[in-house]
Amino acid sequence: MRIPFDCAAEFYDRTRGLPEYAMKQLVAVFINELKEYESILDVGVGTGRFAKPLQDGGLQVVGVDIAKGMLEKAAEKDVKNLLMCDACSLPFKDSAFDASICIHVLHLISNWQIALKEICRVTREIMLSIAYTTKNPVRQAYNQILESYGYKQHRLGKGEWELKEIVKPVKSVFAVTFDNNADELIDHLSKRAYSSQWEIPEDINNKAINKLMEQFGGKTFPAEIQVLAWQIDDLKAYLATQKVDLKCHGNRQHEK
Repeated sequence: MRIPFDCAAEFYDRTRGLPEYAMKQLVAVFINELKEYESILDVGVGTGRFAKPLQDGGLQVVGVDIAKGMLEKAAEKDVKNLLMCDACSLPFKDSAFDASICIHVLHLISNWQIALKEICRVTREIMLSIAYTTKNPVRQAYNQILESYGYKQHRLGKGEWELKEIVKPVKSVFAVTFDNNADELIDHLSKRAYSSQWEIPEDINNKAINKLMEQFGGKTFPAEIQVLAWQIDDLKAYLATQKVDLKCHGNRQHEK
């Protein structure tokens, strides 16, 4: 199972964006960590939020995504080297890329270990992602309210931020601290902008939003992001210990 984001293409950037200065700092960290690598794969490139500034910064990035609508938005931004494909069956040769980035992808894939295995297969050196090191009180309260109405949210897979508890990254680099606006987040939640909300009934969501406004309206809260880096060999070692079937099915064209 996958959660494709075609239906979110029109509003994705508005609901996932960081303050401009925060995004610049985050991208600068990525560029610094990736500057020694000649070829980079962006798995789940989406609308090109990262691929575009990384390409503009001189990095050779190929972006893949399962959602045609998201790729069309990326192309509108003049993101180069885009390909529609499934992360669980990447159409590239073994070790085709020096490095990969995978941001907010694995939690959308039920067989996330297969996707991770594919990333490791096509990547020689490292995989990078991000993790928030601070709690989001609005999302926490929202989830608790939903549970009180009998709706517990479940992720299909494991988030990259959870992977760091399974396989220790070789590097964790502070990227940026910024203030989150609670009103903006509540507005996004009211419009069910996140995939975890898409099966929540509208009346239940509205009740949750009203309670959030009472508790957090007009407030801000701090957020901090780190860039995480894993050695591919360490990820492969973890995957080798798993008893699940990690064989990727379907036709794969091994060409870069």
